[in-house]
Amino acid sequence: MSTTSDQSGERFLPLSEPCLQGNEWQYVRECLDSGWISSVGEFVNRFEQRVAEYVGVKYAVATVNGTSALHTALLTAGVQPGDE
Repeated sequence: MSTTSDQSGERFLPLSEPCLQGNEWQYVRECLDSGWISSVGEFVNRFEQRVAEYVGVKYAVATVNGTSALHTALLTAGVQPGDE
C-alpha cells in the first residue's frame, strides 16, 4: 500500500481509494444534482428493486452499513430487549 499526501502535505495511509470507471462519475453527478446522496433516491430504488428480483423476493432494503442492516433485521424479526 502506498502513502498519500493530503492538501497540507501530511502523509497518511488511505483506508480506501475510489476506483471510478465507466459511468460512475456520471452517476455521482446525477446524485449530487438531484440532491439525493444518502439513503433514498432513484439509484437506491433501482438497486433495491434489482436485488429483490435477483433473489426472488418481493422487497429488498438497502442499508448504509452492516450495523444498520442487523438492526433492521432484528426489528423486522420482532426481537425485543431480553429476548434470547
